[in-house]
Amino acid sequence: MKIQPQDKYKSLMSVIRWRFDHINTIKASGLDVFFSAETAAFHGRKIVEGIAFGCLVVLEQGIKNVPRDAEGQWNAETIFRSLQKKKLDAFPSPSLIRTPSEEEVRENGRLGATIEKKLDSVLSINEMCAIYNRVHCWAHEINPYVCANRLEFISKHGNALWSDLASLEKFIERHVISIKGEMFYCTLRCSSDGNTKVMSLSKTSQ
Repeated sequence: MKIQPQDKYKSLMSVIRWRFDHINTIKASGLDVFFSAETAAFHGRKIVEGIAFGCLVVLEQGIKNVPRDAEGQWNAETIFRSLQKKKLDAFPSPSLIRTPSEEEVRENGRLGATIEKKLDSVLSINEMCAIYNRVHCWAHEINPYVCANRLEFISKHGNALWSDLASLEKFIERHVISIKGEMFYCTLRCSSDGNTKVMSLSKTSQ
């Protein structure tokens, strides 16, 4: 049976949610500070790659093909730059679903729900690529000609790492995407049962 694009997208988001759960567990574990940060950075880099692959799923369904320079890629920055260069809009839009206000109902008539963009959670492609490159520095052994030891390394990069991971989670935890011209709302942790879900907004708005 053919896998539906929204199910393929949900599978990617479920893995991303699993990685965030592990990051939060590691951070609260009380383990060695450097080990915790290094492990969290590993998951952070893969989270950005998962977001990039999600963009490719959206594109494949929307324009029926994936840009040649992005197809088969694992490097998230290469994928994002390809989309940016070709002006292909497949980037998630951080959003939340809420009950419409009385004013919105008066202006627009009966609404099942209102989708509100979370402006404080938006990341641009340039910002996403910058985060991707910053977490990559944790993938290598510390060069003693750059940093004397782990303490110096974490003093230089630790705060930025945890800030970047928090920004990634705010960006992707609740967002809107378009698959084959249909809008979907994705939540990593549904408020009703805690599961990762991808829901059609055409049904929500009725």
